[in-house]
Amino acid sequence: MELNKKNIKRILLLVACSIILYWALNNLSTLGKLLGSFFSLFSPLLIGAGIAYVMNLLLKAIERLWDMALKKAPELWRVKLKRPICLTATILLFLGIIFAIFFILIPRLEEAGSTLIANVPGYITQIQNWWGSLVDFAAGHGVTLPELSMNVEDATKFISKILSSDSSNVVNTTIDITTSILGALVNILLALVFSVYMLAQKETLISQSRRLLLAALPRKAGQRTMHILKLTNNAFSSFVTGQVTEAFILGSLCCIGMLILRLPYALPVSVIISFTSLIPIFGAWIGAATGAFLIVFVSPIKALTFLIFLLILQQVEGNLIYPKVVGKSVGLPGLWVLAAVTIGGGIFGMLGMLLGVPICSVIYALVQDFIRSQPTEDLTPPSNQ
Repeated sequence: MELNKKNIKRILLLVACSIILYWALNNLSTLGKLLGSFFSLFSPLLIGAGIAYVMNLLLKAIERLWDMALKKAPELWRVKLKRPICLTATILLFLGIIFAIFFILIPRLEEAGSTLIANVPGYITQIQNWWGSLVDFAAGHGVTLPELSMNVEDATKFISKILSSDSSNVVNTTIDITTSILGALVNILLALVFSVYMLAQKETLISQSRRLLLAALPRKAGQRTMHILKLTNNAFSSFVTGQVTEAFILGSLCCIGMLILRLPYALPVSVIISFTSLIPIFGAWIGAATGAFLIVFVSPIKALTFLIFLLILQQVEGNLIYPKVVGKSVGLPGLWVLAAVTIGGGIFGMLGMLLGVPICSVIYALVQDFIRSQPTEDLTPPSNQ
């Protein structure tokens, strides 16, 4: 390799990166503290950027509706008032969704838990009666089954303990988030303010960021970085928009169907179904199990009806509605979806299951773009001689 000025810079950069990597691997605790301090200092701005990204997806949809509705309106309404009114509507809708989750869903779940505890003695008596009938039936056919002995008081205490302490496992994430919000109210308010300013001036911020990036990097590297960022944004936003749309449709249909069938807990169960359906593959099963658990203590027959109804609804939604409304998002193959959900859930829990697929879809889109950018002759396998 010729030792010119360009290669010397590359060597020095490689040496510097190697030294930094070596130091980081040998000082993980110090690095963790530094990163923790950084995120703590800039957390309002970072959280605000995340909120702004999610709200921007909603803002763009509302602005499209605005353009369609006011296509022939005067310029004052169509252009100048578009951003203030649409942004206000987005903020109100976003806060309304949060309000509905924290002040409507959680009380309903607590009500379901209280009903369960109050009806435990009746449930245990009913189970003992069913088991006794089964024992008599089996004995008539020469099969001996063990007797079932259940203490009502002990069972009540056990279920109460689950719903009071371990039941935090059912809504633990939501309660933790609520506590964190109350404990860091100032940061959240600052984050909301940052997100509103970002959305109000997003075109200016994007233009400034683009110019800064192109000025800081060589021309070719800057253009390549801009292309990667654009591809990443398209892949991530299309997946998130698709999943949220599908979740909303599925939850709405579930609520309507449960009301028609007169099944209990229609609203909270439908919200749970909507939320869990954001998790590909496993989300439907998690939502079905949670909903059936809430209903079974009211009526086992209604719980079975709910499972049959949800199975039919998921087939109709998955084969008819989802392909037309959502499509294939970024076209991530099913194998990689399963791998992303499994690995993400294993490392980061519920958050990993939610974010694993969009992150994997971004990586998949970047790999596909890299393959398409290669010369065709380089990708052609050698022929057998």
